[in-house]
Amino acid sequence: MIFATPLGLLALLAIPAIVAIHLFRRRFPERSVAGLFLWGPIRQTPEGGGRITKLPITRSLILECLAALALALILAGARISPAGVSQHLVVLLDDSASMAAGAAGDSARDRAVRRILAELGRLRSGARITLIRSGDRPAILAGPASYIAEAQPALDAWAPAAPHHSMALGVRLARELAGRTGTLMVVSDMPAAPRGEPHFEGGLWVALGDPVENVGITAAQRTSAPEDNRGVVSLTLANNATAAASRRLSVHAGDTEVLARDLSVPPGVSSLAVPIPAGLHAVRVALSDDGMRRDNDAVLAEPRARIVAIENQLPEGRGRDAVTRALEAVSGVTRSASGHLAFVDAATLDQPSTTDAWRVGFGRPPARWLAAGESKDFIGPFVLEKRHPLLLGVTLGGVVWTGAMPIAAGVARPVVSTGDQVLAGIADGPAFVGRTTTLLNIDLDRTNLIRSPDWPILISNLVEMRRQQLSGPERWNYRTGEWVRVRLDRDPKAQLRFRCGAVERTLPTGRLIEFIAPSPGGLLQILDGDELLFEIGVNFLDETETALRDRSTGDSGEIGEVAGLRAETSATSDPLFWILLALGATTMMLNWSLPAPGRA
Repeated sequence: MIFATPLGLLALLAIPAIVAIHLFRRRFPERSVAGLFLWGPIRQTPEGGGRITKLPITRSLILECLAALALALILAGARISPAGVSQHLVVLLDDSASMAAGAAGDSARDRAVRRILAELGRLRSGARITLIRSGDRPAILAGPASYIAEAQPALDAWAPAAPHHSMALGVRLARELAGRTGTLMVVSDMPAAPRGEPHFEGGLWVALGDPVENVGITAAQRTSAPEDNRGVVSLTLANNATAAASRRLSVHAGDTEVLARDLSVPPGVSSLAVPIPAGLHAVRVALSDDGMRRDNDAVLAEPRARIVAIENQLPEGRGRDAVTRALEAVSGVTRSASGHLAFVDAATLDQPSTTDAWRVGFGRPPARWLAAGESKDFIGPFVLEKRHPLLLGVTLGGVVWTGAMPIAAGVARPVVSTGDQVLAGIADGPAFVGRTTTLLNIDLDRTNLIRSPDWPILISNLVEMRRQQLSGPERWNYRTGEWVRVRLDRDPKAQLRFRCGAVERTLPTGRLIEFIAPSPGGLLQILDGDELLFEIGVNFLDETETALRDRSTGDSGEIGEVAGLRAETSATSDPLFWILLALGATTMMLNWSLPAPGRA
């Protein structure tokens, strides 16, 4: 006999308590009277009083002790069989979108479900199962160590749709849950090596893929030219068949079909540009269905250009003209008297600004920024802060830096310097928080920088730095799994959240929003409470998952014999529980219903 809760044996103390009650109980002698009214005046004195007498072995004593014994053993978890040892199967499901692809309605996902159910059918009764879905963040679908009956609903709800990913994290999680008492099985549509596990051991890898001819959209972009009332959708199509495939391309804006075209897609990768009208809020581009539906459509939001307003406040001369010519080659800018970016004389940088414009100062810095010394010319070598966005693509080869004044320590963080001389830097201090101020300690009237290839790059970098800080998304269309970054021009009024199909998440409150584009994608809305701020497109666009000709079938490894998962079974599963329960109930009923000997 085994006790699951040995402390329950303390209930056996009820047996000596019952015996003590029977030893010390008061027993009254029998007296014959003619009528009960004659009994009242007589003092009723018990025979035994408080003295210990001989223990009467009565039927009541025996039944009460048996009932106490039965109930105590139930409380102690008495059982005949030990704790159950169950088989534990841990299954890792490949959640890649290609698992849902297949010909004639039979996908690798369907074959995987049938194979898993067949494995479960071979397990003994009482076996346990854990189902894990692979991905960049693996998730448990059933378990850990759930009953087999729970596997069917989880498998029915499983709909693989993730982009291409390594299954290494999922395998690691599955091994942890299997431990030494479980067996591991991985189901995929490819062998272990292409899925990131070239040395898979200690389990069974089941590949259930089937080569399928497929045409899919692997890249999609949308451009808009409102001034010309036109837009263009640029697509990259991948055909992994050996022959050209006929497909029908359609473009919808809401419920309205904007364009429909029959295509002959050649083998390999091809590009396609589709003109569409400007001003369409969001369009859905779709190919006719084939072996894989996941890559047959894309939702593209209309891009809205972030125009940088420029102020050129430099004095008339060679430097001002050079800035003007460089700005003419930069797209997405406009001239404004009160803009986002202002080119000014460096001598005015210490004056307070009444706008939020970023200022770029050329020439002699303010007097209180200067250290002792005279201006100098430098021909290099220059020390460049290459990681700073101002200097992307800038080399300053062959540049003569003229008219550089000595700068006091702590005034600016250098991005271009030579020795201890700051040639270009970002103004530092409380007065410049929130308004980036850039100092270029150079005389534009004498330097050859404005004639070098670095000059238009430098001006373009300044504009792009400012453009990145304007409100709106960095881009308007993303792939699933990419980081989405959106900047607001004000503090949120309510809880920020995004909604994309059936997926809805809250976002941290702040002016800079960052999150991962969710799967399965679609038109994503960013909301401030109930106010719609932005809409962006999120699409699958995965060339690796679109190529289905390399899918294969085969098993590698095996499900080994292990000790099994020890699990405490419930008390009701042991026959001794029911025996004790019946014994206790019977003895109590008999003790209550049967009269004492000699009594009617």
